[in-house]
This record gives sequence, C-alpha cells and structure tokens, in this order.
Amino acid sequence: MLDSISIRKIKKTDKQQYFSMSREFYSSGVTNSVIDDGGREKFWKEIISGELVKAFILEFNDEIAGYAICALSASQEACGRVLWLDELFVKPEYRGEGIGTKFFTYLENSDDYGFIRLEVEKNNDKAMKLYRSLGYRDANYASLFKKTNA
Repeated sequence: MLDSISIRKIKKTDKQQYFSMSREFYSSGVTNSVIDDGGREKFWKEIISGELVKAFILEFNDEIAGYAICALSASQEACGRVLWLDELFVKPEYRGEGIGTKFFTYLENSDDYGFIRLEVEKNNDKAMKLYRSLGYRDANYASLFKKTNA
C-alpha cells in the first residue's frame, strides 16, 4: 500500500488542484481562518518562490490525493533549522491509506532541519491521534498571533 504513495514538490501546473484542495481544507472546520482566492493567490507566489515555503503534492496511485505546506525557520531552542508543518490535507476518499504517515516519514528523514513543529485544532481528534502515534507531543506553549497590515 505504501508503494502506491508518492511525495513531490508542488509545481506551477498544480495551481488549480492546490486551490481546489485549499478551499476544501479551509471550509472543513479544522481551522479558524478564512482564506479567499486573493489570499491564496498571494500565498501561491510564496510557494512558487520556494524561499520560505516548501510545498508538496501527495499522490496515491498517481492521482493527486492531497497537499502539504511547510515553512522554514530557525530556533535556538531547536539548535538550528525548524520545519513548521503549516497544513496537511488529504482528500477524504484517500484518508486511511497511510498517506499522512508516509509524509511524516519523508519529513523526518531529511537532513535539512532537526526539529518539526505543527499545530492542530484541539478538537481535531483524527489528526491528534495520528500525530501522537508518530511520537509528537504537546509543546505546552500557547500559540498567539496578530494579523498585520502586510
């Protein structure tokens, strides 16, 4: 089953598929944010530049099954580079196939960073179960944010 799963960097030709999946992700209730296509367009430029964002397409049997968005940063607490898993979306018809698990294995085998962080809505039980089964634990930090005018 895991041989049917592939992970690749997102390409310009994936834009419409990504937009469609992103709309589904943001309307699914797993995030408090509302993103319109203007915001997606702005973020797409970050994805394509590759400067701060690593974006991936997840495939199952050569069909697009989902996407993942990661952001790079650095932290003294982490003793170097940190990969922030910002979004992981698997289309409902592909859930339970091991795609999320394989993606985490892919991330954890990289030498590009030594620390992976992620957020999860506290009531997203399925995601929480997956993350905990893979060895992720609560960081005991509150996550605060403020939107700027940028």
